[in-house]
Amino acid sequence: MKKILIILSVLACLFTFGVGFAAEDGAALFKAHCQSCHGADGSKASSSSAAIKGWNSADVLKALEGYRDGSFGGARKQVMTNIVKRLTDEQIKSVSDFVGTL
Repeated sequence: MKKILIILSVLACLFTFGVGFAAEDGAALFKAHCQSCHGADGSKASSSSAAIKGWNSADVLKALEGYRDGSFGGARKQVMTNIVKRLTDEQIKSVSDFVGTL
């Protein structure tokens, strides 16, 4: 019984910190990591964020990978870098695909 509780606790922690999102969870990833700055439909643009509505998934993927490796971004680079570094390759692909549908 103790082993089961430990396993369940570990799984809960992994899910809480973003590990375990399946590819189809791009919308959930967007809501958790992007929506507050970019808006619910990606159209929010301000001094602290760009509108990403209308971007295709390949451009989003290129930008997110660039933020992660430091080759992309201007004034918002540090904020985006901190967010993207916490995501797996699969999560970045998933959220890119979702943004491409906005």
